[in-house]
Amino acid sequence: MADINKLFETFNDNITLTSAKSDDVRTGRDALREKIKKWFKDNDKLQPDFCWQGSFAMKTTINPLGDKEYDLDDGIYLNGHSDKEISGWPSTTTVHGWIKDAVDGHTLESPIDKNTCVRVVYAKGYHIDYPIYILENGVNARLAHKANGWIESDPKEFKNWFIGKVNSHGEQLRRIVKYLKAWKDFKDVSLKGIEITILVANNICIYEGRDEEALKRTLNQIIDRLEVSFECLKPVAPFENLFDGISQTKKNNIINALKFLKSKVELAINEDDQLKASEYMIEVFGSRFPKGTSNDGDKTNKVFVQTSAPGVLKHDGRSA
Repeated sequence: MADINKLFETFNDNITLTSAKSDDVRTGRDALREKIKKWFKDNDKLQPDFCWQGSFAMKTTINPLGDKEYDLDDGIYLNGHSDKEISGWPSTTTVHGWIKDAVDGHTLESPIDKNTCVRVVYAKGYHIDYPIYILENGVNARLAHKANGWIESDPKEFKNWFIGKVNSHGEQLRRIVKYLKAWKDFKDVSLKGIEITILVANNICIYEGRDEEALKRTLNQIIDRLEVSFECLKPVAPFENLFDGISQTKKNNIINALKFLKSKVELAINEDDQLKASEYMIEVFGSRFPKGTSNDGDKTNKVFVQTSAPGVLKHDGRSA
């Protein structure tokens, strides 16, 4: 078998946000936080708290393809309302208006007031979403949804849940999430980042030193689970099924896309020539996956030594 784990390491580097981009994002976030704090102070309102959340906080953000933006989430937690009944809270439309006014003029493009957040778009190819929360009784987070009112939603707990999975299984889990996100973007698969994150974290099969084997085994687990019950349950409140209501056609398309990806990973794993193996991966991941080198003339550094012992599996390959 061709050694393609090194190619996956390079692929991970290629899809990971650079330090420069990460620094840009943090600079933009910090400047906006100060602007929002100033608006609250100038309008005699209690200072809000902030919580960096989503893929950036979980370190699973990837570089977008082409001119697509990558998105980041910075939760705003309003103070001074937790001890009141929800009926006594400001309306969701009102608090959206506060944040929209606070960030207006910060970038060339006007802020976008969405149902679940206020979005600030940067010319450098990313945007920061500002969802707004109040902690009911100081504990349960509720999101300001313009159409549906104050709804249950707890992104802090989701981040903690995912980090707990990484602490149990290691960094290979993060990399598998990123590989599937890159595949989704390249092949335009109808899956959301949060859905991929949950599916991988709940079905991860760690294989030390072999990302391609871990990816294959995890895909196998995901497909088997979805064929039994096509669901993706959010592991924190309100514990909804993120696949609820999708059509049978869309379900079939997702399953077929996952099976096609797994088939290409299997072909790459079983291929003796590293160049040919990489071509299978480029077919499903795009040109950000690096080309391998042909075995012709030098096979010693490009094949695994065959032994009678199986590869070392962490956690026996079982799912989370």
